[in-house]
Amino acid sequence: MSESPREAPGAGEQAALDALNALPGAAARQRLLACCSSARWADEMAGGRPYASAEELLARSDRAVAGLARADLEQALAGHPRIGRSAGPAGGWSRREQAGVQTADTATVAALAEGNEAYEQRFGHIYLVRASGRDGAELLALLRERLGNDPAIEWEVVRRELGQINRIRLRRLLADGVGPATSAITTHVLDTARGVPAAGVTVRLDRVSPANPGEAPGDKTQEIGRARTDADGRVRVIGPAKLPAGTYRLTFGTGDYLAVSYAPSPHGQDPAGQPVAAFFPEVAVTFVIDGETPHYHVPLLLSPFGYSTYRGS
Repeated sequence: MSESPREAPGAGEQAALDALNALPGAAARQRLLACCSSARWADEMAGGRPYASAEELLARSDRAVAGLARADLEQALAGHPRIGRSAGPAGGWSRREQAGVQTADTATVAALAEGNEAYEQRFGHIYLVRASGRDGAELLALLRERLGNDPAIEWEVVRRELGQINRIRLRRLLADGVGPATSAITTHVLDTARGVPAAGVTVRLDRVSPANPGEAPGDKTQEIGRARTDADGRVRVIGPAKLPAGTYRLTFGTGDYLAVSYAPSPHGQDPAGQPVAAFFPEVAVTFVIDGETPHYHVPLLLSPFGYSTYRGS
C-alpha cells in the first residue's frame, strides 16, 4: 500500500516496537485505538504481536484494514474530525496531519467547509482523506473529485485512505515511543553451540503466583507481556518498569529457533559441527522477585541438547 509521505524511522523505533510487543493485551489495544478507533482493527493488531519489525507491523495493518466490514469502517471514521477541524478523540493526531489546512487562506477553508457538507449529504459519513503532506487546495480538489464517485466505490476509497493514515500513525507511534526504555525483567538468549546471539526467539512473561500473601493461590496465570529477541539476542522490554512481588515465568519459544538454525542430517547422523534439530520445543524459567529490587535480568544459554540460566545484571 502506498504511504506518502513516509517518516524516516527514529533511532528508538526498535525499542518502541519491543515496548508495544511487551504491553499487556488491554494496554496495547488502548495504544492502538489511539491510532484507529476501529475495535476490530485494534484487536487484529494487538493479536498479531510480537512484531519483528516495523514493516511486519505495517503489513499486518494493511491486512486488517482490507478485512474491515462496513460497520468497522464507520467506527474508524468516528475517530476522525472533519478536514479543517482538529477536535475529537484523534485531535492530537489530526492537528499534525492537517497542518497544510491550518495555513490555507480563508476562501479555501470556507470551500472545504461547504464541500464537507455536500460530501456528508451525498455519502452519509465524513470525508476521510490522508491529509499528511497535502495542503488545503489539494484536499479541496480531492474532495470535489470524490463527490462524483459511486457510494460503493467511495467506501473503497475510504478504506484506502484509512490504510495510509494508519500506516503514518503507526510510524509516529513508534517514533514517539510506547513504553519504558527497560522493563523490570529483561533477558537475553545466547546460542552456545554456535557462539552467537539467538535472534528472533519469542519470549512470554507470566505472573504465576499472587503478589500478596492474602491473595488466593491457584492456576491464575496472568500474561504480563510478549517480545522477541533482537539481533543481539536481547529483550529489553517485556512488561512494565515495575512489578509487584511474586513468582514469574519466562517461556522461550526455542523450538522454532532451533528448527531453523539446525537442520538434521538426512541420514540420521550429525555432520561435523552441525547438531540435530530441536529437542526442546520451549524452555520455561520460573523465578521469584521481591517487589523492591528494581531490575532482574534472566538470561538463557541455549544449545540443541541443553540449556542453563542464571540471575544476571
